[in-house]
Amino acid sequence: MLVGGAVLAGCKSNPETGAVTSKANGQTTTAPASDAVEARDKALVRVINASPADPTLNIYAGDSAAFSAVAFKHATPYREIPDNLFDFQIKGGPGAEPLAHNRENLHDGGHYTIVALPDQGGADKRNLRVLDDDLKPVPADKARLRFINGVASDTDVDLYITGRKDALFDGVNFKSEAGWNEFDPMTGTLTVRPDNGSAALATLSNVKLEGGKSYTFVLTGKRGKLQILKIEDDVAKDSN
Repeated sequence: MLVGGAVLAGCKSNPETGAVTSKANGQTTTAPASDAVEARDKALVRVINASPADPTLNIYAGDSAAFSAVAFKHATPYREIPDNLFDFQIKGGPGAEPLAHNRENLHDGGHYTIVALPDQGGADKRNLRVLDDDLKPVPADKARLRFINGVASDTDVDLYITGRKDALFDGVNFKSEAGWNEFDPMTGTLTVRPDNGSAALATLSNVKLEGGKSYTFVLTGKRGKLQILKIEDDVAKDSN
């Protein structure tokens, strides 16, 4: 039985990529090329803490702590872990009961993002999503975006950017990842609104969506104090 999570079946192997340069929390990190990771029988995994009740949290892969003390609103760099079937868990420590868990089969050379989320079922529950990042080089004239609604609410939300009439993403419900979409490069203020509503729930100013890059945006926080997290990935072409 799963606690505050769900199995995401059918994750596929990612296409071969070169190194991935990521920017989050004001820091820049680099992950190795997928073929080098594949040769070591490993996958690349990172964590986003979008759970407001957890100033820090630990993610276990089976019985081992894979990520420790991940701060709220932060994304870790990618790290290599074995390409295996894991029961990922949010736990306070080795002997603690998991707040959430999610079984996931990792493919060698693949990129994955674990997102820790709140739950509507009580203070002792969380949700854990494991996303196949499906990273790939992006054409220089396009920016690649995805959006995750991490706010425990029955309200679906839309994501807009100034200067564009239509929403970038429309009607995204809690825990959902609104797949990858490609857009023309643009600069402006991101605004999250209730679906078909006009009130601003959260904004992020001076957002530059550059061609050739991928962006993950996560809505997180508590009612009345919501924020948009931004993670940028620049995926190089495979050199082989």
